Amino acid sequence: MKNRELQTHQCISEQMVGLLESGIVPWHTTWNEVPSNLLTKRPYRGINVLLLAAKGYDRNYFLTESQIERIGAYIYRGQKPHVILDGIGFRSLRPYEVYNIEQCGDIPKIIVPRCPVQKPPIEACKEVIEGLDHCPRLVHGDTIQFYDLSEDIITMPSMRYFASRDEYFDIFFKQLVAATKHWLRLGREDHSFLERLFPEIMAIEELVMEIGSWYFRSYTGIEVKQPCDDIYLQHWIRMFKKNPLLAFEAAEMAQEAVEFILGVQFDKKEAIDYVEDEMLPF
Repeated sequence: MKNRELQTHQCISEQMVGLLESGIVPWHTTWNEVPSNLLTKRPYRGINVLLLAAKGYDRNYFLTESQIERIGAYIYRGQKPHVILDGIGFRSLRPYEVYNIEQCGDIPKIIVPRCPVQKPPIEACKEVIEGLDHCPRLVHGDTIQFYDLSEDIITMPSMRYFASRDEYFDIFFKQLVAATKHWLRLGREDHSFLERLFPEIMAIEELVMEIGSWYFRSYTGIEVKQPCDDIYLQHWIRMFKKNPLLAFEAAEMAQEAVEFILGVQFDKKEAIDYVEDEMLPF
């Protein structure tokens, strides 16, 4: 790996560790709109979504400094930028800076979209599941949830074992994200047989499930309190320090899983044009 790439991954990992050390678990935050560029309206992807959503802004629209100048707006004094990556397949890993619209003044209101209106959460959950092609078979009855790759079956406890329907769907979405590694879907490599020997390898798949279900919680509007104690925080701090690539790779795989489940086609060429526009000098 090139030194510049290693430094970039290290920077991202340090941001994740910093959030966790402050008690913020990025994949436990909530948002009502995917972090996006205000001018292109293009949603950010992968690790960028995780980092920007964790900032907790009311509106998740961002601009580069050159875009802010282009529309005649300005950055409030003392505001610091947020560092993200050139996210088109992360082809160059070039970091660049963006500001949230709440950090800026004189942004024309006409270019800021209205706040989205969400469907009832359970209805949104059902639409996600019903829209998935090649959905794995669902079996109820066990007291432990898991995905069986060899049989392509999701096993879930009955609804009565959960405190709410929201909690049921949250756990189900984790298993659905895990199921995208099947060859009928994305064909991610299975490392479950290495779990006891190399727990850090399994941390990637675990984090993919966590980030994927986080996305669907916000996408559908379900509300579930996530477990978070010092042991949980220290576990992930240790994992990120041990493997600077962990957050980056898991977020990218989770993004691919979410897009597959939602039936979203990622147009790389179109996205490159959008990012080049974001990074244009004034």
